Amino acid sequence: MAKQRSRGTGSIFKRGGRGCWIAVYTDADGRRRERSTRTTDKGAAERILSKLVADAALRREGVIDSRQDRIASEGRKPLAEHIAAYIGHCEHAGHAPRHVHQKRHHLQRLVDCQGLSRLSDLNADRLEHHLRNLRDRGLSARTVNAARATAVAFFNWSVKTGRAESNPLGVVPKLDEQRDRRRVRRPLSDTELASLICVARERGREAWYLACALAGLRKGDLQRLTWADVDFDTGTLTVREGKAKRTDVLPMHPQLTDALRRRFAECPALGSTQVFPETVTDVTRLQDFERADIPLIVEYVLLSDLHALRTTLGTQLARAGVTPQEAQRVMRHSDYRTTLSHYTVLGLSDTAGAVAALPSIGTSDARQATGITDAKPEIEPPRIPQQLQGQSGLLVAQRGTSGSQHEGGYGASNTEENGFVGPESEERVTGVEPATFSLGS
Repeated sequence: MAKQRSRGTGSIFKRGGRGCWIAVYTDADGRRRERSTRTTDKGAAERILSKLVADAALRREGVIDSRQDRIASEGRKPLAEHIAAYIGHCEHAGHAPRHVHQKRHHLQRLVDCQGLSRLSDLNADRLEHHLRNLRDRGLSARTVNAARATAVAFFNWSVKTGRAESNPLGVVPKLDEQRDRRRVRRPLSDTELASLICVARERGREAWYLACALAGLRKGDLQRLTWADVDFDTGTLTVREGKAKRTDVLPMHPQLTDALRRRFAECPALGSTQVFPETVTDVTRLQDFERADIPLIVEYVLLSDLHALRTTLGTQLARAGVTPQEAQRVMRHSDYRTTLSHYTVLGLSDTAGAVAALPSIGTSDARQATGITDAKPEIEPPRIPQQLQGQSGLLVAQRGTSGSQHEGGYGASNTEENGFVGPESEERVTGVEPATFSLGS
């Protein structure tokens, strides 16, 4: 039987008349709570109940910050619970399954390697030590940065959901990926690309590769493309739910339009039907590249794969003189610097052509273009400001014979007549005002 207390002070009872005492009280939000005191001592149970009632009153009056109390409570929970909730949030937000799997893998490896059990155990020192271990194991800088980004994103989510007060992981520095690039995609040459299209045409995969090379479609874009997204009248392609989770309308190259028309004529279908119902697998793509004599790896680093066709498109746009902003729209990047940094690969032949386009120095064409002629311009003697004219004694100086014989200099007569002190004059005569060293220097 429960022991009744005065109103607002709660009560204690034993469930079934045995076991530990259960405290019943009203929390700061006015909700009825039951909590085990974990003791069979009645006096101890009453003291615990009094403490719970007093804390609820302090929170109700704002003396104790309920947010700080919740952060402390969340910090004591197992870290695995927070990670599971974060993964569920990513899945609900519509993140790609592959990215969700990578996030789960990075976080689980961080927990296992560092022996973390609670959210409060994860700090900057633990994360930096973990990233150092990954680096020592030979992982690339990009992989290490991906592990860091996952941990930082997880803690940012914890702050937004009230599980942590601030993110201490932002101070962990990133690694320079440019110094440790393990996979660099190269653009295909015109000969290689023509050979690949010829091989693909014989096997019914011409439109697949042309959509990558002339429209920059990714593998996922090709899998989602339907005939309703292909508009032959306007010559456009509509890419829905791409990597940026938006809808983009792209112009179609005439060669791609012809290839898609032939494909549609061979297999007429409804607008909701996929353009490519069968995905070209990586094994098939490798076989096509081998038949076209396209090496997969060049100089141990440069790679040729399906995504390299996007690099080919970005490079061809740069060679055609397309502005970076226009190339960005075609490549569907959020920042044109991504297009320039990762999808534009210009070689020595491109820079050599740019240098060869410069005019030669000293030729008649270059001199006329720059307005340079052989006639020597007449040099007028410098004029004295009007406000200084008539002030005798300010600009009077004696020049020797060396000044009049100096090539390009001004003679003594010219100096006396105009009152100008030449650049070789060393003596300065003081007059009404102090000598000014800027005059004649």
